[in-house]
Amino acid sequence: MIFHNMLLVFSVVILSAQSLTGSAVPERVAYKALHQKVGNADMVPEGQANKILNVRDLLLKKARYAKDCNELIRQGFKDSGLYVIQPQPVESTPMIVVNCEMEYDCGGWTLLEKKSRQSPLTWNETWTTYEYGFGNVLGDHYLGNLYMHYITSQMWYKVRIVMDQMNDANKMIQRYAEYDMFRVGSSLTGYKLYLGGFTGNGGDAMTVFDNLVDNMPFSTRDQDSDQDSANCALKYGGGWWFNTCASDTPYAMLTQKESIHWQPFCKNCSKVQIMVRSVNMYCPRRGMITKY
Repeated sequence: MIFHNMLLVFSVVILSAQSLTGSAVPERVAYKALHQKVGNADMVPEGQANKILNVRDLLLKKARYAKDCNELIRQGFKDSGLYVIQPQPVESTPMIVVNCEMEYDCGGWTLLEKKSRQSPLTWNETWTTYEYGFGNVLGDHYLGNLYMHYITSQMWYKVRIVMDQMNDANKMIQRYAEYDMFRVGSSLTGYKLYLGGFTGNGGDAMTVFDNLVDNMPFSTRDQDSDQDSANCALKYGGGWWFNTCASDTPYAMLTQKESIHWQPFCKNCSKVQIMVRSVNMYCPRRGMITKY
């Protein structure tokens, strides 16, 4: 332990001296610092810690971190990828590693979930696993309801759900659904979901009469919080904000193994990303939209 601490201190000194050289951070040092300070460090695979774009801040003991990807882009960070953030108030929230999308629609988007149809994850996880997150934050992952609560409770956020689907001509089609408010409540509310008005070209699958999940708590296979006599999470095989589950196919569910449902756009999308951005977003490249 003494040796490892000395190694970390020595590396910090070296990094301080070489802060302008652009040399890479040693992976072992970055990995140790990550696990010492970041709440969801296990979502970064071993050998990938030095891919965090502001990893030097961990080693140099930066006093304050950006509260989301929006603030990072205001600070001049332009590259998409992994960053360490710390939601406010810092006295009661941990540092979190998140994946930031800095090129799509002006950037500043904080990813909450990324999933592909061929995802290696089971998605049929317990309440605690969904609470603290799982997966590889560089790939398919669910950030965790607790961390979603911390992020979305800071200010007014909107959410964009971006879906890709292959059409009959074997061409990838991309659609999105956006809600002008998105907030995840605390654990005391069962991580209840609060949604605003819908816009987008992918269809509204969460605030329509047939599937109104606004103000619904989260459900998992071991914690049934929906309005149905059945356990919807157990029936469909994944955690979600369910209302009822009378249909054999969920109207909207983005956490089911090998299936991504979002009616009316697709019953089995190729991939999906859920990302949030504060509504007072600073947009230096207004109007810029690129595909993933």
